[in-house]
Amino acid sequence: MLTEHQTARVWQNMIEAEVRSLYFAELANRFTVRKQIISGVTFFLSSGAAASLIGKAPAWVPIVLSVLTAGASAYSIAVSLDRKASTMAKLHSAWNKIQSEYDRLWNHWYEDEAEAAFSELIRREQEVSETATTEAPWDTRLIDKWQDHVNSRYTNGGVVIA
Repeated sequence: MLTEHQTARVWQNMIEAEVRSLYFAELANRFTVRKQIISGVTFFLSSGAAASLIGKAPAWVPIVLSVLTAGASAYSIAVSLDRKASTMAKLHSAWNKIQSEYDRLWNHWYEDEAEAAFSELIRREQEVSETATTEAPWDTRLIDKWQDHVNSRYTNGGVVIA
């Protein structure tokens, strides 16, 4: 059974886990879209269609497009967009599971194993946060966006629905 203070922390941690889940989902999407755009542009610019379109252009155009294509490919490799998207998706999934487990704990705070479950969730949060600290960018504006979104889901006219 959880104390009143622990129960309040479960609610707060559940909200924070949902914010983080949504934050990392959006980051995963951004990295994936960025990679898709770079891949599409690179594919097009290295194709025969692009060559025929720029064949009648001034001599500097193909050079500039080649440099841009090489630069985009190098950027994608250098920042490991595939790995970043995969890591953000894993962080989204981990925080989503943690949020679901907090939700379950919120509804079963009175059970005998509640305190052990709460301790285990805090331990798992620490593990996931460690990965996020070293692998994920920090975007305060984006966090605030998802914080506002989640807060609006759990409030009704300024009253917290708990």
